[in-house]
Amino acid sequence: MMKLSCRQLDFAQENPKGMAQMLKSRNVIKGGFNKVTHEVCYSLAKGIVNYDDAKRLLEIRLRDSFKDNKTNRKRRELCQIVLHNFYTFLIEEGLTCVLNYSEIDLRLEDGHMIGGHSCAIFKDLDRNPVGVVLTDREFDFGNTLRLPIEQYWIARKMKATSLSAVRVFVYNTVDHSYQTISYSDERIQYVLKRSGEVITKVEIELKEIG
Repeated sequence: MMKLSCRQLDFAQENPKGMAQMLKSRNVIKGGFNKVTHEVCYSLAKGIVNYDDAKRLLEIRLRDSFKDNKTNRKRRELCQIVLHNFYTFLIEEGLTCVLNYSEIDLRLEDGHMIGGHSCAIFKDLDRNPVGVVLTDREFDFGNTLRLPIEQYWIARKMKATSLSAVRVFVYNTVDHSYQTISYSDERIQYVLKRSGEVITKVEIELKEIG
């Protein structure tokens, strides 16, 4: 039996062989400007820092992590815009962070496991739990495995009245657009089954690599 993180599932579905090769080589993807910016956004969302402190923290972390040259100064400015837009989004939507993340621990019917960190969990103005996923690329909402599983996990973790009471925001840091989605119970059950099939394919590819 095998375990994949919630975040690995979409790539694994698209490219099980590539996923197996990544697991075999244990590649650690080093985070760039985006990773640092997302981390500071989550610190702000959780209330660890206020907006002014978040701006300073972001500037310091980016200066410390990347060379100070003209290109990177421009990138630092763009990261500050991302932070400001995200802060605006939280206020506009009235979102309050209740959990920065939680450890996903899902056993599927076939015995495979889904693990990793969930997205940050918030409460909206109606006190319903919502997830917020930060991304710098487009999500295929019809095909994604990750988002329905995030919704399912949040519903379980926060003891929501129903799966449909939970929404997931997908916030695109590139163009400051966001969408909210809530999958049906049927869709989530399908995705849980599909995730098991995807993990099995990766497991087979890993055995073939040897």
